[in-house]
Amino acid sequence: MAGLVGCASMTKEQCLEAGSTSWENIGWVDGRDGWDPEQRLAMHREACQEVRILPDRKTYMRGWHNGVIEYCTPDRGYEVGLSGSSGNSRVCPGDSGYLFDENVELGLQIYNLRSEIAQLESEISSYEQRLTDKKLDRETKRDLHTMIRNRDTEQSHLRMLLNEALARPIIRN
Repeated sequence: MAGLVGCASMTKEQCLEAGSTSWENIGWVDGRDGWDPEQRLAMHREACQEVRILPDRKTYMRGWHNGVIEYCTPDRGYEVGLSGSSGNSRVCPGDSGYLFDENVELGLQIYNLRSEIAQLESEISSYEQRLTDKKLDRETKRDLHTMIRNRDTEQSHLRMLLNEALARPIIRN
C-alpha cells in the first residue's frame, strides 16, 4: 500500500461517478484492503480536486467500517502474509489486530521460505547451466557439483520447514 501513496487513488471519471452516487462502496473497498481511512480520504480528496468533487466523509466511513471488519480476519491476515506483505493491523478494531498479525506472520514465513527455495532453484539451475560448458576444467566442474549439492541440501532443509509451516493451522483465538 505504501508504494501507491504517490499515485492517484481515483481517476477523474471515478471521482465524477462517486460524486453522483455514494462514497460508501469506495470506503468499503478501502477498509477491506486495509487502508488507513484518513490517509486514503486525503488521497481521494486530492485525486478528485480537479473535478471539484469532495468525498462524503460520513458515508465513506460507514463503508470503511464495514470493509475493515472483513480485512481484520485471521484468514485475511494469512492471505496478506502469503502475498509477502506485512499488512496494516493498526486499522483493526479491538483485539482483531493481534490475530491478524499472528496470521500475517505465519503467511510471511511461508512466503519467505518459498522465496528462498525459488532462489536456491535458480542458483542450482545456473550452476547446472555452467556445467554444460565443455571448456571447464576438472576442478571447476568439481566445485560446481559441490555447490549444487550444498544448495540441494539447503533446499531440502527449507522444504522441510515449509511443510511444517504449511501444516500449522490459522490462529483463530
